Amino acid sequence: MTKNIVKTTCKSCHGGCGVLVTVEDGVITHIEGNPDTPTRGTMCSKGLSSIQHINHPDRLLYPLKRAGKRGEGKWERISWDKALDIIETKMKDSIARYGASSIAVSQGTGRGYNEYTHRFARSIGTANIITPGYVCHSPRLGLYGLVTGNGRLYCDYHGWGGEYPKTSISWAKQLEISSADSEMAVWFLESLKHVKNLIVIDPRETALSSRATLWLQIRPGTDAALALAMINVIINEGLWDKEFVDKWTYGFDKLKERVQEYTPERAAKITWLKADDIVKAARLFAIDTPGCIQFGSSLERQANCGQTLRAVICLLGVTGNIERPGSMMSWMPPASGLREDFFTEIPITDEMRKGIVGAGDFRMGAARTAHSDSVIKQLLKGDSIIKVWFSVGGQQIIHLANTTEVIKGLNNVEFLIHADQFMGPMAEIADIVLPAAHWLEIDDIYDMHPRFMIEAHNKVVDPPGEAWQDSKIFNEIGKRVAPQYWFENVEKMLDYQLRKANITWKQFSEMGFLARMGKDQIYYKYKTDFWRKGGGFPTPTGKMELYSTVLEKLGYDPLPYFREPGESPYSTPELAKEYPLILSTGYRQPFYFLSQYRNIPWLRSFQQDPTMQIHPDTARKYGIEDGDWAWIESPRGKIKQRARLFPGIHPGVVMATANCFYPEDPGPLHGLTRSNPNVLTSNNHFDPMYGSPDLTALLCKVSRAPDGD
Repeated sequence: MTKNIVKTTCKSCHGGCGVLVTVEDGVITHIEGNPDTPTRGTMCSKGLSSIQHINHPDRLLYPLKRAGKRGEGKWERISWDKALDIIETKMKDSIARYGASSIAVSQGTGRGYNEYTHRFARSIGTANIITPGYVCHSPRLGLYGLVTGNGRLYCDYHGWGGEYPKTSISWAKQLEISSADSEMAVWFLESLKHVKNLIVIDPRETALSSRATLWLQIRPGTDAALALAMINVIINEGLWDKEFVDKWTYGFDKLKERVQEYTPERAAKITWLKADDIVKAARLFAIDTPGCIQFGSSLERQANCGQTLRAVICLLGVTGNIERPGSMMSWMPPASGLREDFFTEIPITDEMRKGIVGAGDFRMGAARTAHSDSVIKQLLKGDSIIKVWFSVGGQQIIHLANTTEVIKGLNNVEFLIHADQFMGPMAEIADIVLPAAHWLEIDDIYDMHPRFMIEAHNKVVDPPGEAWQDSKIFNEIGKRVAPQYWFENVEKMLDYQLRKANITWKQFSEMGFLARMGKDQIYYKYKTDFWRKGGGFPTPTGKMELYSTVLEKLGYDPLPYFREPGESPYSTPELAKEYPLILSTGYRQPFYFLSQYRNIPWLRSFQQDPTMQIHPDTARKYGIEDGDWAWIESPRGKIKQRARLFPGIHPGVVMATANCFYPEDPGPLHGLTRSNPNVLTSNNHFDPMYGSPDLTALLCKVSRAPDGD
């Protein structure tokens, strides 16, 4: 028996944990964290269960061509050459007849293959890229860029500058469950050993609420009002960082005037919080510095997302928690440079911009990518720009708002290609299905969101059947449609991405990771010539813009404000009479990642059925007991989930498990409409800047579902 240990990197969530994989006679027998990497040997249940993932009997093994009506489940096995011939012909024909913008390229969560999605789209001449970014991570990057000129700020949990956060805010985020879109959970948990104050802002009690200095049980969708009220307290009590504000910010006096209307008393009525708690939170964050704010995608999954994020970023600014040790940092990338360079080297042309769906309506969010909901609306009307849809990994049919409309819209796409590991709802309605490899089956470069480190995915075992890794799929199609931008093979492509570090893929594979940490990081960049000569931020004014000159020119309010969700007891009181509860679709578990892993036996055993959290008093009112199936209804539809009676949730709020479907159910939908809360969500209320819909703040009613129904 031959036995060896392979060092690689996990991407079962956004994380990037270093991994040791034991292989005996070509079979993986054990997976554990690698203690000799920056993630210190940590792993979660999702990564540890990957043995069951790669050996799953339902893995897609070969390219398939639809042989019957769409969604009928009839398929013909074809070769890769045949599949590539069909895709090449369809794409070139669509470009010739309708222009390159007629092709949409979509993906799921960005886990190291964003650069391929975007490079491929740009290389063929389209910017109609469809990602979940507009409800997860992209708005904060854009607004960090507007306010500070640098699009990436992350919590400094590392202590590299000699300080850890003294006050740490976890705002609508459970980093202890998943490392999505932020600093790794391992560093966050380590920083809690040094923190003085932990503030948790969440409508339900989380694992960290019990150890928090202060837990603010906020009404979903009212975060902007809370942030503005905290700024009100900080300014009116003279607690702001006067040196930073005077020297390095623009528009403080105008912000001061704006927040006067957001008194703690008014904000308390809006948010369902106590005015005294708002004051306490503001004082803690302003006095016990440095501090940082870790916020989750729930702030981006609401129709006031842009101004909510601006308010939170302004809160960071008035307290001086920018670019100082223990606050919010823009990290220096490793010697290889930013991974985005791989696609930004192909510029978006004016012609490409003209073809972006939604660009005219959501000027911030649709500057480089399509607005997903507008794409669906066009498809429903039958006048869509999009004729060919190339989907890799993500299942828009599951995660977009108003599932009923999404299903109808996607069925109107003329030609749909989908690459995945399993035959899920998105693959079922495709014309061509391509089998994709798992992270244990690829050679690739992984970049984590803070961008100070890249890691090596080293292939541990060969993929089953004829499955290809995503980068190879993009490269092979790219060579046929836009050969000048693509490479002889994957290894040559990886060498190219590492060229700035003067290393090859084979060398990097042995290294395992490349990082800029500790003393290699630069703090207080605005005090140096780093961004501009004489110091300052890379903004039009050279300062952190509390009052945004860019937004002003674009016709948006240059100062943050609060706006009620599209549906709420206050914005739609008549509707609230029939639908009296607030529904949030943001309930996450540590063993699922969005729509993934419900077909993995170890993980599914933790939660067989999708679960909603409801307060015991509320459940009693509607005749629901713990473990009952319960109906959740909105004006868009009706779904059912198991009720979990939970005293830690607000009595007026219901929290539903997100992105549900039943992989074991027959196609084409695999039970998608039975329990997925996006059946209930609206795609009619959008953030004016980014087009984000209200996914975490809408109205619903509940009732007990009869046994067997």
